[in-house]
Amino acid sequence: MTLRTGFYFDPIYLQHDTGSHPENAGRLQFLIESMAKTSLLDELQQGKARKAEVHEIQLIHELNYIRSVEDACAVGQQQYFGSMDCIISGKTYEAALHATGAILDAVNQVADQKLDNAFCAVRPPGHHAENSEAMGFCYFNNVAIAAEFLVKEKGYERVLIFDFDVHHGNGTQHSFEARNDIFYCSIHQDPRICYPGTGYASERGVSDGTGYTLNCPMPPYSDDERYLQVFHNNILPVFQDYAPDFILISAGFDAHRDDPLAQESLTVEGFDGMLEGMKTLAYHYAEGRMVSVLEGGYDYQALSDSIQSHLEILLKDPA
Repeated sequence: MTLRTGFYFDPIYLQHDTGSHPENAGRLQFLIESMAKTSLLDELQQGKARKAEVHEIQLIHELNYIRSVEDACAVGQQQYFGSMDCIISGKTYEAALHATGAILDAVNQVADQKLDNAFCAVRPPGHHAENSEAMGFCYFNNVAIAAEFLVKEKGYERVLIFDFDVHHGNGTQHSFEARNDIFYCSIHQDPRICYPGTGYASERGVSDGTGYTLNCPMPPYSDDERYLQVFHNNILPVFQDYAPDFILISAGFDAHRDDPLAQESLTVEGFDGMLEGMKTLAYHYAEGRMVSVLEGGYDYQALSDSIQSHLEILLKDPA
């Protein structure tokens, strides 16, 4: 049996024009063109991105910050925003709202059992975005907003976020590190030598959230075997103890051996191994409820291959 897997993409994401920046429209253009040559799109339930409302973005971000993004984009020209990591243009604000809107629709559809799971092929990415600061190509923290929506609007009590982007999701961690209703886990390259310099193993949460943050820094050039060993021995048992009722994945594919922005050595098989473990976890504890959200991944072919394999696993009946 093929599962009802949602796939969210909107052409507006391509209008977030960053020029020759590594996080550029070509990432998704190549993916969609590659998928069009296969039957994969026909197997997916394609969702149209809606525009998130400002009050939804405010679940995580300050209103003054949201307005500053809107105002900067209204200038209509390509420029740096906040730092040289972040380039905006005339359509960046609209694209970012539609990225968050797609994810909110996806989690709502999965929560209401209209979809079994979903993948959101969105940009700009989100996991570096702080409450009132753009960082690392990110403006609004898509996954964090979705997690807060699930708790505040849908009544979930144990939302799990698993982030396997090669860069630590500082913004997501900081959003929830003092809470126990949202568990954040990241496996990423050693922060001593990789952006953004956060995500040490000693960062385990604060106050009521102590023990509900888990960071697993990896040495450079770690391969599939090493990643999967850490995943199965150090991560999955903790997730099983937490028994999540909804799972979100920050799916960054920049730990791939061909990616130009880091120094890890994963292949498609390594990403697939982690996803298969997460899918089994979802069916044991969360009635299969899981939504993956694109973060990084900057080699077009590696990104496309990894996402398509990810989708094929989501489509498979776990039985």
